[in-house]
Amino acid sequence: MAAPNRRALRPGVYAPSPTFFNDEQEIDYECYKKHLLNLATRGMVPVCAGSLGEAVHLDFEERQTLIRFIRATLDDAGLQLTPIVAGVGGFKDAGMVILPAYYAASLNADSSQVIQYYVDICEGSPIPILLYNFPANAGGQDMSSEIICSIIKQAPNLCGVKLTCGGSVAKLVRLCATISEDRTINSTRKFPFLLLDGLIADLTPWMKCGGHGTVSGIPNFAPVASMRLWHLLSLPSPSEEESAEAARIQGILSRADVAAVPGGIRAMKYALNRLHGYSIAPRKPLLPLKESDGELFMSALGEMIEFERSMTRSSNIGL
Repeated sequence: MAAPNRRALRPGVYAPSPTFFNDEQEIDYECYKKHLLNLATRGMVPVCAGSLGEAVHLDFEERQTLIRFIRATLDDAGLQLTPIVAGVGGFKDAGMVILPAYYAASLNADSSQVIQYYVDICEGSPIPILLYNFPANAGGQDMSSEIICSIIKQAPNLCGVKLTCGGSVAKLVRLCATISEDRTINSTRKFPFLLLDGLIADLTPWMKCGGHGTVSGIPNFAPVASMRLWHLLSLPSPSEEESAEAARIQGILSRADVAAVPGGIRAMKYALNRLHGYSIAPRKPLLPLKESDGELFMSALGEMIEFERSMTRSSNIGL
């Protein structure tokens, strides 16, 4: 992809989508297209080939083909300005990089290795890179705000961070302070540095503390409610009624997030199959969620699902 055509990342809701597979374990592009457009036409930025996208189950050629398919689908739908964020591998507008888990103990022993890891990737990458701090998927490695700040200052091609970790709001406050004090961080980049949360459950305090949005699996189930919450939290001077509505939506989505995070990709696909008829199977060795477990998951999401349905009905009649 030529540099002049690269789309700028912006504050907002980033939706990490699953990769759907058919009965032959091949990518189900028909399901993917329906789901992609349901999210992107509402203003979300698609995130593909990440942990929820079963990146470890996709080979390099499949990643490239999927990303090209997403770009073509967005362009055909008139969404030429919508960027794509993807797990590293293939052509896209930005890449997201998590720490390697295999040598976690060795990396933890000397944080300079972590800093150099991201600096090297950013220097060698033709596209902007997002730092992804997710200890649960990185062998327990949890980057401190000091380490992240060092990487930011040494890697101009780092365009943002996604924090899915304990104490993320406190880290956000410290990162915001660093960016405010060091004006070169934004002046050396093509667009302002993005600070993204990994859990929509934290979106209200995240935005109040200077954050720029969320990368959450919840919008896959509740795109209308998620975008309504984003709109309300982005208002410069919300009314009491709007603030109350935001608090209500935040509570509903937060309660759903508590159930969704441990459920993982198998639970997500079960729910999306029940809601929209999408392909239910992950790629082996993972197997579809057992029906008994799936129904427990659906029950945990019940409040959010009913709320999403009511909001969808209201939006369809212009309310």
